[in-house]
Amino acid sequence: MGKLTDAKIRVATATDKDRWLNDGDGLYLRVHRGGSKVWIIRRKRQGKTQIITLDPYPAMKLKEARLKAAEYQLKQDVSNVTVETLADKYLDEVVRREFKRPHFAEGYFKQTIIPRLGSRKVRDVSRAELVGLVQDYSKRGPRTADALRSHLKKVFGYGVELGYIDVNPMTDVSRRVAGYKPVPRARVLSDDEIRRLWTEPKGNARLLRFLLLTGLRISEAQKGHRDSDRWIVPAALSKNGRPHWVHLTESAKAQLPFPSSTPTNIQAWLRRWCEKHEIQPRFTPHDLRRTAATRMNDNGVEPFIVERVLNHTLEGVMAVYNKAEYERERIEALQILESHILAVLDE
Repeated sequence: MGKLTDAKIRVATATDKDRWLNDGDGLYLRVHRGGSKVWIIRRKRQGKTQIITLDPYPAMKLKEARLKAAEYQLKQDVSNVTVETLADKYLDEVVRREFKRPHFAEGYFKQTIIPRLGSRKVRDVSRAELVGLVQDYSKRGPRTADALRSHLKKVFGYGVELGYIDVNPMTDVSRRVAGYKPVPRARVLSDDEIRRLWTEPKGNARLLRFLLLTGLRISEAQKGHRDSDRWIVPAALSKNGRPHWVHLTESAKAQLPFPSSTPTNIQAWLRRWCEKHEIQPRFTPHDLRRTAATRMNDNGVEPFIVERVLNHTLEGVMAVYNKAEYERERIEALQILESHILAVLDE
């Protein structure tokens, strides 16, 4: 049956007798015939089965029950928990449930963390050992080493939550140990690069032109959908979890439909295209979003309207009090952007 989910729990019922739904690690949800649901922990101690009744559902949520079950099951032997056990729980209960692209994180665990540290007891792993692992990994590049540092910090932080360890050994370990110094990217297309992009007949260029005309991210453009004069981005596709829309100008509509391709393939095509046309430094699909924002600002669109067009999360007081949609202003902003690009193309 697999792990429980909130959806399975909500619809679970019992008819002739109580049902016991197993979530693993000794945690069960007991569904009574009368409809009530309560969390139960079953564990063996000295050959005998011990039953511990927790709080009812939904007073105790699924995640809380799992944490409580881990606490009970490992109360006597947390000192023996290995890094592999912790990593598997973290991947199953956090990464695969909460990360949008879990396979990226899984690669670090399966190829590096578990092979190098898996058999070690969590309580025996030192900060120096983890920092050494990150610095050794930096031979592959400082950015990927910093990603490893971040994953180590999170998984050992989860170990603290579960009670396996009292202190996270990666606390206060900064990206300096990976040698990574993030440099804000400020690449904006020139007028000549915009004109060159508009003369490219290949289908991939239509998607890239659409990004420039709308300010959308590549995933929002590929997976969103058209509704009359709007491009709709569902909350699940939005980086900040809020649904979003942008106005479609006539120039944006002219780029539809897009070719069927993955973001990785589009990026690879654009890299080759830039090399072919000797464009240095090359630009990326996200630079088109940055160019759209810059050109709107340069042509008099108010900064907070640009932020609304891009669906950025507003900061400070604006985030609390400014709930306006600014529908007319957002439409005008993209019309201004279209007029500016058409003027560039006519030069």
